[in-house]
Amino acid sequence: MGTVKFDNVTKMYGKDVGIKNLSLDIREEEFFVLVGPSGAGKTTTLKTVAGLITPTDGRLYIDGKLSNLVKPAERNVSMTFESYALYPHFNVYDNIANPLRSPKYRKPEDEVDKEVKRIAGMLEIGHLLDRRPGELSGGQKQRVSLGRAMVRRPSVFLLDEPLSHVDAKVRHRMRVELNRLQRELNTTTIYVTHDYVEGLSLGDRVGVINAGQIEQVDTPDVVYHKPINEFVAKHVGFPEVNLVGSSIRSHDGHTMLVVDDIPSMSFTLTGEQEQLVKAKAGGGRVRIGFRPQAVKRSQNGQGSFNGIVYAFNPFVTYGVLIVEVEGVRLRVLTNANEHFELDDKLSLHIDPEDIYLFDEKSTTNLVYL
Repeated sequence: MGTVKFDNVTKMYGKDVGIKNLSLDIREEEFFVLVGPSGAGKTTTLKTVAGLITPTDGRLYIDGKLSNLVKPAERNVSMTFESYALYPHFNVYDNIANPLRSPKYRKPEDEVDKEVKRIAGMLEIGHLLDRRPGELSGGQKQRVSLGRAMVRRPSVFLLDEPLSHVDAKVRHRMRVELNRLQRELNTTTIYVTHDYVEGLSLGDRVGVINAGQIEQVDTPDVVYHKPINEFVAKHVGFPEVNLVGSSIRSHDGHTMLVVDDIPSMSFTLTGEQEQLVKAKAGGGRVRIGFRPQAVKRSQNGQGSFNGIVYAFNPFVTYGVLIVEVEGVRLRVLTNANEHFELDDKLSLHIDPEDIYLFDEKSTTNLVYL
């Protein structure tokens, strides 16, 4: 099977919260990614499934079975760690074979040999079987760690920041390989990362966790384009979303939002957005969020507001501008071939359809209220 269900699970470390009232259903054969900042409760969640941590309260079900007190060795789950945790005195072959030689899962040596070579072939490390971990690169060590977890065909596969110690080129390739491997193995996978790019590119669904609690669970597309609150909007996307306060006004029969501290920046709402604000925004105010890529530059000077370049950070495939508008600094995404000088004047525009609307008190996206 490979289903995992958290039912109001809490784990306390003394007075500190690991996870709190966490309720989550992970489906059979799903690639589920848990994204969040350091200390959010990601690893605690994984270790709870693995049996390395016992919940303080609540119930954990694996394959429909209450598993709070089931020993790690009795759970058909397998976990890879951020640190790889390879045996330095074993070669690659023996590191991968180790689970199949344990008292619980012991196999005949001919079956062990067949499985080790099968997994090594899938991971393209067959030529490394005689080497020890000290002779391997970071990416090779990660493949060995994955192989050791995969070899006994668990019903649930747990991955804790598996690509955090490999360089960018290897990380990109490994993302592709992990997706392929999960499809081939048909194993439920729970993948933990602080990198939203990994989360959105790998997950069938993505869960965003903060301070031990789940903020949102949905498909990558929905989490990115319809964040449930300001926290999710800020932590899923780079450069970080711009967030500003605004007051609600009426103009020519329509609802208008005027941005605090930037009177020249306003948005006239129509359709669903206007109805949302009228029905759900309280106190005559609403918070506005907009992605840096939503800020467009007008070449003919006919933008709706103006700014000057405060800073420019060029990267290989894109650039990030910090634009000062009436004393407020906004992030703007640019194309790779563009160049800007400090104090350049820019004419800017944002389509009202590209903004998020958040309740000022709860910071919840009005769509979800």
